[in-house]
Amino acid sequence: MQTKILTAVKNNYLLLGFIVLGFIAFLSSPEKSEKVETPLLPEPKSVDTFVPRGLVLVPIEIANAESLSSLIGDVGGVVDLYLATTPQQKGGIKVGSKLKLLRAPLNPQQYAVLVKETDSAKLLSYTGPFIAVVQNPEENGPKLSSSGPQRIRVEYQN
Repeated sequence: MQTKILTAVKNNYLLLGFIVLGFIAFLSSPEKSEKVETPLLPEPKSVDTFVPRGLVLVPIEIANAESLSSLIGDVGGVVDLYLATTPQQKGGIKVGSKLKLLRAPLNPQQYAVLVKETDSAKLLSYTGPFIAVVQNPEENGPKLSSSGPQRIRVEYQN
């Protein structure tokens, strides 16, 4: 009988010890812990830090930017570029194929294409806005159309 009483007393002390430890742990824990996440790498100040050597990022105006934004991801995608149709100018002229289109990080409605540095003047010779057609990103590299803007040649005969 005495061993049952001693065991019961030991169990009560043990139970009381756990309750006291739990209470102390509860009181010593901070009420709200604010997590401060420190980035592993410093954030780049601009996108130009990501442009590979020999390539340039050319900002362009996209006529179908609203519909395009729902089709491509947050960063961008691979597109074919065509001249947009206006009353003064007929569209449908392919400007470039398989171009990497990037969204501006500070304004997601602004776009730019990644092209070879030597092809940037060729792209800038076209007057926008452009129509972007989404392509499969697994296809081979970018290519600008070899023909420049359509120019009308007028010959006068005497």
